Amino acid sequence: MDFSELTQTKNRPAIFTSKSLQDVARVESILLKGARHYLEDKGYIEVNVPHITRATGACENVYTLFGVDYFGEQAYLSQTGQLYLEALTPFLSKVWCVGPSFRAETRVDSRHLTEFSLLELEFKGNFDQLLSEIEGIICAMIEEIVRSDVIPEEFEQNMQRLREVRAPFKRIPYTEAIEMLSEEGVHWGDDLQSRHEHLLVEMSGGKPIFITRYPKAIKFFNMIEDEDDPRVVKSADLILPCSGEAAGAAEREYRHDKLVERLMSSTMMKMLIEKGGGPSDFDWYLEFYKRHGEPHSGCGIGVNRVTQFALGSGDIRAATVYPLNKETLL
Repeated sequence: MDFSELTQTKNRPAIFTSKSLQDVARVESILLKGARHYLEDKGYIEVNVPHITRATGACENVYTLFGVDYFGEQAYLSQTGQLYLEALTPFLSKVWCVGPSFRAETRVDSRHLTEFSLLELEFKGNFDQLLSEIEGIICAMIEEIVRSDVIPEEFEQNMQRLREVRAPFKRIPYTEAIEMLSEEGVHWGDDLQSRHEHLLVEMSGGKPIFITRYPKAIKFFNMIEDEDDPRVVKSADLILPCSGEAAGAAEREYRHDKLVERLMSSTMMKMLIEKGGGPSDFDWYLEFYKRHGEPHSGCGIGVNRVTQFALGSGDIRAATVYPLNKETLL
């Protein structure tokens, strides 16, 4: 059997050959090496988080959770280790993890997978410090690639773009981004789509950018409100050329009463109740914040999206060693 057949899909792009899979594996390994060196030098502690959880392992859209029967209890394959990292932050100050994120994603396209690698961190820092940490990690990953000279020849034209990656990245408030996209029919309160992200990158000279301070209603319940405008939260998405959104980040809400209020009024909770869950899924997390709430921030970085940027590829399947989607032949 040819090596590429191990991950055969019905609509597999022509890029997938035995050699290309090996090339992607090398590139991803070097990127993770750069990230790990950066985090270790900064004093972060690596944590192994659970991958079978209650809804505490979910991102905003609980409809994309894979359900698991855990000895008669409803559980899920985790999408994020965020809340589990948060629980260690008051004691260890800086923590991180890397592992699989599972999404029951029905779309079969160039952007979505049912499993991908997610690098996450939480630390005792504010929003501006968080964006600086993300810049540091991304630059460290890309610098490791540039030094290693492992980019395949067919992607060599992308190397100049990588050599020009420098911090700080441009920061565009969501409200300003909506104004920039006024001719695209986007309105304040809308979530930005992939085509909008690519347009904003083009308007910004083809460089990595942050979109900051999204509307509270479309973001995760524990993102802290901006004290200057409670309609928005101190959040950011990192948008990279080629791959689009590669990281989601926010300063966290740490006050127990506010967390309960935000969770109970969230769209996420409405979805969870429809799936048969409820507030009890978050009992341990809310109980923790009765005693240990402290200011902190964190993020999740999609490793495959960074790999896609490093390769200059328009298809995430071409930046993943074993890409899984709805049509993958297991």
